Amino acid sequence: MRQLFVVVVLLGLLAPASARAYPWMIRHGYSSCAACHTDPSGNGLLTPYGRAQSELLLAATYGKVKEEVSPSTSFLFGAVPLPEWLNLGLSFRGGALVNKVPTSDARVRPLQMASDLRGQATFGQFRANASVGIAVRRALLASLTPWEGNNIVSREHWLAWDNEEQTVVVRAGRMNIPFGLRNAEHTTWVRERTRTDTNEHQQYGAAVAYNGDGLRGELMAIAGNFLLNPDLYRERGYAGYLEWSPRSDLALGVSSLTTRARYDVDTRLAGFWRQSHGLFGRWAVARPVVLMAEADVLVNASREQDTGLGFTSLLQADVEPVQGLHILLSGETLTPVGNLGTSVGAGLGVGFVFLPQLELRFDGFARRSPLPGGGGSQSFTVLSQLHLSL
Repeated sequence: MRQLFVVVVLLGLLAPASARAYPWMIRHGYSSCAACHTDPSGNGLLTPYGRAQSELLLAATYGKVKEEVSPSTSFLFGAVPLPEWLNLGLSFRGGALVNKVPTSDARVRPLQMASDLRGQATFGQFRANASVGIAVRRALLASLTPWEGNNIVSREHWLAWDNEEQTVVVRAGRMNIPFGLRNAEHTTWVRERTRTDTNEHQQYGAAVAYNGDGLRGELMAIAGNFLLNPDLYRERGYAGYLEWSPRSDLALGVSSLTTRARYDVDTRLAGFWRQSHGLFGRWAVARPVVLMAEADVLVNASREQDTGLGFTSLLQADVEPVQGLHILLSGETLTPVGNLGTSVGAGLGVGFVFLPQLELRFDGFARRSPLPGGGGSQSFTVLSQLHLSL
């Protein structure tokens, strides 16, 4: 077991990672994401202001006070000068996974989750944003190439217009789905079952986002994933959320998503309708503690099956005893469409932002799912990751 732990640590240190959105930034009074990210709903390329806040508010200080920190706002910490209109960022995410299920022995599997170059060109009120990277495996729904592995991927590429107050953003292209908590844990059931994770479930379409005083939201008309072929598997519909912040330490939101495809890419069911509708919230209970929650109703229907209902929920606490060190406790439930019983899960994670824009994280997840004949199946996963954004 000791050798296994050492391997996990080393793989986590040697593998690449990524820049992500952190809903718990509400502890610093940031209920909106648009100031720190080029995506108005969070995640992805950091703005120069976001880079500075990453160093001031996220990284461990090792005894320094904020006035003694001189944050960098430039690409590669200023090593490569860029023109004022261009913003670039390198993002990496990788590590190692140990999964234990009753039918097999535990084994270590290296992971390369994202290795992307992100960029944005801004000309007045107009901007163009895109990312390109390599995926050793998976991320096929974001792949520009048709190979089994080592694909070139582009998770996002879009054009946008901002109003003069920069409260309204109109975008068109391939974008993240605006729905629920944009949490970093993309394997949670609230992200998996709603298909709203930021790893590969982006869609093409047009969207309008608003970020005002105490209110933010985004509504997207989904035209389908044009990287998925043939067209009969592409979903079309809408997705959106609206979040209200009555106080700087509290945000409450609603989400809604409805899509239709001629055939579902996962189940292959014909005439497939998929819906997710739910509530989410974030609350900075005290400076060290932030609670985050999401609950979604799942509705599926097709020409081959009657309408079925499901439910999924997540409750997560982020505790930051000292700046840069995070302890995450989570619990989740899933009642899949078809009502095969309720699965439950629990997680414990530790994250340490030991240098600006560089985080090492370890997570353990335990899940129990009911079996059709009675009883339950248990699984346990240990994940080490390194996240880097330059």
